[in-house]
Amino acid sequence: MKKKSISLFLTGILLASTLAGCGNNAEKAPEKKAESGSTETSGQESGTDVSRTLKLYTHYGEGEKESVDYAIKKVQEKYPNIKFEIEAHAQDDGQTLKTRAATGDMPDIAHVNAGDVEALSASGSLLNLDELIKSTGYSDKLLDSAKDLPYYDDGTAYIFPDGGASAILLYYNKKVFEDNNIKIPTNYEELSEAAEQLKAKDIIPCSIFAKEGFVIGAFFDMFALKYNEGGIKALSEAEAHASDDGYSKAIDKMMKLVDSDFFEAGSTSTDYDTAQSLFTSGKAAMFINGDWDISSLEEKLGDDLGYFESYPTADAGKEQEQNYYAFSGGFTYEGYAISADTKDQELVADVAALLAEASVEGNYIYQAKIPAIMDVDPSLTPVKEIPALAKTEAEEIKKMVFKTTWTHTMKNVDFSTPFVELLQEMLTGMDADELKTSIDDLVDSVGGQE
Repeated sequence: MKKKSISLFLTGILLASTLAGCGNNAEKAPEKKAESGSTETSGQESGTDVSRTLKLYTHYGEGEKESVDYAIKKVQEKYPNIKFEIEAHAQDDGQTLKTRAATGDMPDIAHVNAGDVEALSASGSLLNLDELIKSTGYSDKLLDSAKDLPYYDDGTAYIFPDGGASAILLYYNKKVFEDNNIKIPTNYEELSEAAEQLKAKDIIPCSIFAKEGFVIGAFFDMFALKYNEGGIKALSEAEAHASDDGYSKAIDKMMKLVDSDFFEAGSTSTDYDTAQSLFTSGKAAMFINGDWDISSLEEKLGDDLGYFESYPTADAGKEQEQNYYAFSGGFTYEGYAISADTKDQELVADVAALLAEASVEGNYIYQAKIPAIMDVDPSLTPVKEIPALAKTEAEEIKKMVFKTTWTHTMKNVDFSTPFVELLQEMLTGMDADELKTSIDDLVDSVGGQE
């Protein structure tokens, strides 16, 4: 989120050169708008003559590298003398960016999500793009349904969006279930029974990379959403408590599975690669991750890959009435933002707009990700055929209901960080009653804060 979940910590240096354009003011004004006419170059009009090295902070792991490299190549078709120093986005819920902003070391362009923007906009570290989102032509390229995506909750445009709607899916390996004559569950009772049968075969019911907070948060929502579509978001806004009847039932269900070794041992230190490998190797029957992982998983499992159309956590006989299409995920506020301190802001904005548009194309070409915010050139051809499951999910996502939120994009960071820590403690021994009490205390102390 993007937070994309699968970026590694790799730092790639591409075409490294002398750094430029980074401000060093530890204390910033609340907000800065684009400064026109203050540039060393004339931006779009004389782009081919521009020479500049930009710091680019973005997801650059195995899953994203080809798309990023494609986007850079597209930028350099217009600006051949623009070079990038790439810094891989750390999976630390935005802590690195916040630290850099506090020390006046913001990269010129950064891929951010709502959680990042909440903190960075408050410190005046991001450039106001209200005018630039239009002058670069980016707003005109967005589909009508995505016109509002650049604008944050305060009404200001901070990003050139390159994402769209994503759902957290509970994947399953059809072959594992079929080979062991285990019914694919449709409700909680069947899920519990299947977990017991899988364990009897020495198969891990579900693998999870709970090292990353958004995954364990999504697991919580898989149960909570059956009783309240607001899920975690309702808790963070103090509109609900864990001791409420529905949440209490959800936590009891969830804890029963956790306590019966639903996940692999050491799940709070498991990373994405390890968890995915457990699943694709057949050592685990189910796996939690976003729909962006369909292509990678399908490549390894082929037709054996499936996902649950509805989380199988409803009470038996109440599958349809307990928020059947409520999912974790939704439209994500993510894209390329610009440091308020960067020089030649119109030029950098044009580069960021090109990066974002080309990222949409690159995600389509290299990740078989069906564009959701703008049309792409119909002559573009994905290097891999878009998996049938991805096409199916692209249709089904239109029916999904997203009223909760990702933990990493939650505006109330005073709630999200300790909430994730509580869920990780749940995996290492905290019991259900203690978890409910602790969440209630958290709701009462910081719930509803902005």
